[in-house]
Amino acid sequence: MIKIKNIFFIIIFFFLSIGSLSAKDKVAYIDIDFILNNTIVGKSTLNSLKNDEESKINKYKSSDENFKKKESKILAKKNLVSKEEITRELKLLQVEFEKYKNNKIKEVEELKIKRNRNIVNLLNQINPIIEKYMAENSIYMLIDKKNVFIANKNYDITENLIELINNQIKSIEIK
Repeated sequence: MIKIKNIFFIIIFFFLSIGSLSAKDKVAYIDIDFILNNTIVGKSTLNSLKNDEESKINKYKSSDENFKKKESKILAKKNLVSKEEITRELKLLQVEFEKYKNNKIKEVEELKIKRNRNIVNLLNQINPIIEKYMAENSIYMLIDKKNVFIANKNYDITENLIELINNQIKSIEIK
């Protein structure tokens, strides 16, 4: 009876070890942020989005300065004009500033939505290339590098994918 248990245990151990040996070669990891930042299409997309954001930021900086100048002009007239006139002008400036602030918040949200939409579009363009690479190399699981605690560098396929993506996708339309 003990021999049968031992034989059964050895057979189960043998089959489990064979399964784990074949599975370990079919897992790889990638650094998706590195791919987005270092592929031709990723760089151009991110640079375009960054330029849009910087132009909006510069526009808002100049508008903020204009509001400060207007407020300073109103406060400079403090001794020359009645208190009611100053209060009225400050209230008008405050209403104008609230409209500006709401518009600014709306445009910042639109920029975030645009950025997310374009990054998702880029990832949708890259996904078929990654899936094809996985099929050709018998990889059944792909993990983002951020979620890997420690792994052998031989399982990092980031550079291979960057080369494939650069060869297949040259540009993408920014929406």
